[in-house]
Amino acid sequence: MEQNKKFNLFKLLQNIALIGIMLVIGLVVIFTTGAVEVNNVLIEFTIIVGLLLFGVLLVLPWAKYLEQKQYKIISIVFLVAVAICVILWIICTAIIFHAYRAQNVENLSVIHLVRVTLIISFQVIVASFIGNFIIKYQAKYIPFQAIAYLSILYLDFYLSALLCGIVIQPGEITYSASTWQFVAAQWPFLMLACIYLGVVYGIITNSRKRRVRNAILGKSRKLNKDIGLIDLEDDDDEPAKPTSSDVETQLEKIKSMYDKGLITKEEYDAKRQSIIDKM
Repeated sequence: MEQNKKFNLFKLLQNIALIGIMLVIGLVVIFTTGAVEVNNVLIEFTIIVGLLLFGVLLVLPWAKYLEQKQYKIISIVFLVAVAICVILWIICTAIIFHAYRAQNVENLSVIHLVRVTLIISFQVIVASFIGNFIIKYQAKYIPFQAIAYLSILYLDFYLSALLCGIVIQPGEITYSASTWQFVAAQWPFLMLACIYLGVVYGIITNSRKRRVRNAILGKSRKLNKDIGLIDLEDDDDEPAKPTSSDVETQLEKIKSMYDKGLITKEEYDAKRQSIIDKM
């Protein structure tokens, strides 16, 4: 039977991401080992590839939702928003290198363009992160989600203010149109926000993996119980081996389920072999 091949955006982007990662790693290794003479063109190309790769990684979750026909509108919105950001990144990179070659890097229009691009990018990244978190975890892990949101919003606020030329210090707020000024007093808070974000993300991810694993085990045990198989993990004591009549009954049950199309050929073969192994 001829299968209809359906375009899969998620798999395409996933393959592009893998190719991009290999390409960036290869270029970095070539540069660091001195196998190729480093010049502005190669550096510009590497940065553009890296930015494209980052954009692809950023939209992977939304492409997956779109392929699963879930959250279509919000997925399309973020796909378009990230695509716009990637285009702006490439334009900024080209303009910066052109200004560097013309020895005009301190041009205010170039600085303003980079500022606007970075500010827009931060908002899209923050919105994508929070949106993906809310969809993935919903009403679970509320305290950890709150810490994650507060941490990333603080980072976004500080970096956006910095890019706008606004310097926030204890008891003083200043503005600089042409330069960025890092305030030493803010570094502990920035580091704390990053640490909280990393720790909370790790805790939530590991907890979710355990929940998914337990759910899969629960479904497997229920299937075994429905067809009369003995689950070795349910009892601490070693169970008695089934008799020949029990084996025949179990084999007949799974054969009947397979004939009715309730289980696949692979599941039938696996369960049949499992019954035989327990004899």
